[in-house]
Amino acid sequence: MKYEKLTADLSMYEAAKANIADRPVCVAVSYYGKKYTFGKIFRLIDVLAENLAARFSLGKGDAVTLCMPNCPQALLAFYAANKLGAIVNLVHPYIPPEKLAESVKRTKSKILFVYDLYKGDASFFGLPVLTAKCDAFMGAAAKLYYRATNRRTMKGGEPFEKYLKNRKAPPRAAARFSENEPAVYLASGGTTGEPKIIAHNNFVFNNLCAKAQEFLSEPLENYTSLYNVLPIFHGFGLCINMHMCMLMRATNIMCIKFDAKRSAKQIVREKANILTGVPTMFLKLLGEKSFTGADLSHLKDVYAGGDSVPDSLVKDFNAALEKGGSRAKMYVGYGLTETVTVCFVNTARHNCSSSIGYPLSNTSVKIMKDGNELPCGEVGEIYIDTDQFMLGYLAEDYSPFVEIDGKKWLKTGDYGWVNEEGFLFFKQRIKNMIKVSGVPVYPSEIEEAVLSVAGVKKACAVGTNDPVRGQAVKLFVEPDEGENRQTLEAQIRRVCREKLIAYAVPREIVFKDRLPVNLIGKIDRKKLEESREG
Repeated sequence: MKYEKLTADLSMYEAAKANIADRPVCVAVSYYGKKYTFGKIFRLIDVLAENLAARFSLGKGDAVTLCMPNCPQALLAFYAANKLGAIVNLVHPYIPPEKLAESVKRTKSKILFVYDLYKGDASFFGLPVLTAKCDAFMGAAAKLYYRATNRRTMKGGEPFEKYLKNRKAPPRAAARFSENEPAVYLASGGTTGEPKIIAHNNFVFNNLCAKAQEFLSEPLENYTSLYNVLPIFHGFGLCINMHMCMLMRATNIMCIKFDAKRSAKQIVREKANILTGVPTMFLKLLGEKSFTGADLSHLKDVYAGGDSVPDSLVKDFNAALEKGGSRAKMYVGYGLTETVTVCFVNTARHNCSSSIGYPLSNTSVKIMKDGNELPCGEVGEIYIDTDQFMLGYLAEDYSPFVEIDGKKWLKTGDYGWVNEEGFLFFKQRIKNMIKVSGVPVYPSEIEEAVLSVAGVKKACAVGTNDPVRGQAVKLFVEPDEGENRQTLEAQIRRVCREKLIAYAVPREIVFKDRLPVNLIGKIDRKKLEESREG
């Protein structure tokens, strides 16, 4: 990448456009049997930008809402809006219509981009709606399969694809942003746990991508493709998976929705160099012979995050990589939407087992308790100083920042500790911590112990009300198929008694055929806490 061109006032569109001539890879997007060059992609972005400006007067300072999975139209809409100087509000593709309408209203969006499988009606939202057909860019075979297995549920709206037709107008220059102007809105629970909309400028995305050589194991020129399954409403999916591919001039292998069998074949067939995902995705890949029995020598790096990553998963996945002839390792990282995404990560150069990473450049950490900084090895709240900070929360007075010794620090709402080498270790989200008889209990420690038991596929510990202790631990377990649950429960209880303090031993264990997960594969802890069984 041309680091000298990634200046603070450069838009994401401009940064990507500046780098497309630097490398021999010409395929920008690979999408279910069809490939699209960088030249083609940028022509479509430019045409779309011209049409949006002409038809809707979209321009500097306006906002649009993008509600799509990983498909070419999502990429085109994002960069076209960015070129025009508009702010892109990215939301979960499965968000209910009422919540989507609320997000549109809060961000004062001028246009809504959705996809054909969204369950909504365009007339409900009260603004222009452009509906993309997810199969429009697919190869013939994939297109037939998509149409046979899916039913279009979005009602109304204009076809997105009609705005990709040429206009006889000269391409306009890209709009310029200042450092204080937002380019992206991302949804987050925030450090207080309340739903918030986070505003980011262009610089933090360009800046994080420019740090790629810090975490990639090999020189940038050795990478040609990344398997992209994390949706772009997620900071990692947007920045590392989509934008970094554009800046590196690497192929973005797009996946609408993760399916272990199809994804395993796609990863191997297209020789992806980088895999990113959440623990459940990697667990499912380990169950696919088309992955574990394949030649994996093309894989160079694997990154897991978004949830607690058990050491056993790292060990098993690394063994599968080695068996497949890959020198890659699975690396664990940590970040928040308030910092775009990852700001600590294990790498080939800085790696410590069980840690959630080493700080990227211009990032520092403090462990704080009651206003005092704790020494190495002691557990407290994680405070971060970095050059990846958000601009702030949209229309919110609350700020998670504090000033210490003249520097700006983010209170993360996470518990952790740091060792003498500077590696960060995660204990628990403060809001998920359970207090049993006043003693802090960390669900992540319980889950790690339980996942070491053979026959346990997934585990989630939550707190329940207890009239004597205040809270008690309830454990939800998804067992491997065919496991004897009575025997497995006895083993779990034995391991918990051996590895955990008495307060952390589960009072109750509930087995479920499937633990609920959200779109990006994280266990839905809130749903388990709210379930009547729980």
